[in-house]
Amino acid sequence: MRFKGITASPMVVFIFAIYTPLNIYGQVKYGKEEVGGILTRVSEKLNSIQTVSYEYNRNTFYSGENYRHSFSTHVYIDFTASNNNAGYRFQTANKKDFSCYNGVQYFSLQRDKRIIDIQQKPDAELFESLSALYNSYISLRNILPLIIRDNSIRKNITDTTIDNKDFYLLQVNLNNHYFTNLGGKAAFTPEYIGDKNKPYEIIMDKTSMLPYQYISKFKDKPADFIEARFTDVDTNPNAPEALSWFYSTYTSVYSLAGPKKMLITKDEIPENWVLPVYSPEKTDSVSLYQYRGKIVMLDFWIKSCGPCLASFAHLNKLQQKFGTEKFQLLSINTEDKKEDIEFFYKKHKPVYKMLFNGEALVDSYGIPAFPAIIILNRAGKIIYVGDNGFDQVAIEKVIKKNL
Repeated sequence: MRFKGITASPMVVFIFAIYTPLNIYGQVKYGKEEVGGILTRVSEKLNSIQTVSYEYNRNTFYSGENYRHSFSTHVYIDFTASNNNAGYRFQTANKKDFSCYNGVQYFSLQRDKRIIDIQQKPDAELFESLSALYNSYISLRNILPLIIRDNSIRKNITDTTIDNKDFYLLQVNLNNHYFTNLGGKAAFTPEYIGDKNKPYEIIMDKTSMLPYQYISKFKDKPADFIEARFTDVDTNPNAPEALSWFYSTYTSVYSLAGPKKMLITKDEIPENWVLPVYSPEKTDSVSLYQYRGKIVMLDFWIKSCGPCLASFAHLNKLQQKFGTEKFQLLSINTEDKKEDIEFFYKKHKPVYKMLFNGEALVDSYGIPAFPAIIILNRAGKIIYVGDNGFDQVAIEKVIKKNL
């Protein structure tokens, strides 16, 4: 799931940092006890850190979807916080954004718009959605103990070198499970269509015994990966200024963001709207009300959302399964360029309508995350709202019940 508007407003830079294979020398493979010892030392070192700062660089590449994305920010984490459920506080900063969690409040500054967004007592779901915390030192503090104590996780360590420096390369394979953004272990749902044998790599500095790189891979798509790299690591950094932890410090320069619109709910009847339809042959548009008398499914997506891309394989099947006489699927992109829509149109050859320019519609519906699914009955009343991923079983159940 990709959240809208509550992340650290990551600086999107489509300058792709090429991920090159590691130079593994000698293929020195460590025995089971040695692997356990190395991981224990790295885990203990991570958990001994009270404060840390580093430059965080994450690169994502989905070859089949023509998606390349790079994100960079400076991160400061204080693990001594004991007055909050998270057990830490943090600040992140790049040229575009600043974000801070002080143990009670989370706030972010959009430097260009001079807007400050504040959330009181944020929950774990928010932290899972923050770009700067994906696959971070916070994640690895949680992941390594899981790997160490779970004998069902296949793991091995070899030596590797990067820029003439020695590292350990840990290779891990999970079966039917994956690591969450903050380092939990979760089971794949029955609807997940990818390979459920999930490989990871963690590269650890032999000198500092700290993680240098964390790579999430895909067994069924070996060219794809998500790679996080930690450089300029300082385990005794200068602390940020005391007042920088409070949003009131910035209110003389930044204006408070307006209240967020609540997510549209069941039993509402949305107003009519008109959006352009992508077609290589002609310019066309459709309106919501022209499908009155049919079950209408609205699928909101953006190309930087992994679950959105995964759901494409099911959309054609849905339209074909229920036909067009009583059911119409409208896929609505909310922020990407027409050229991006063209790529997905050519690849997936949709038998449904693929709409774009849906940003205003997303705002009016209060949609916080992608993919989001809204289903309307024949009278135009909302009968299903799903903003927590693509739940094919639930979606088909609602459609069948109301046909």
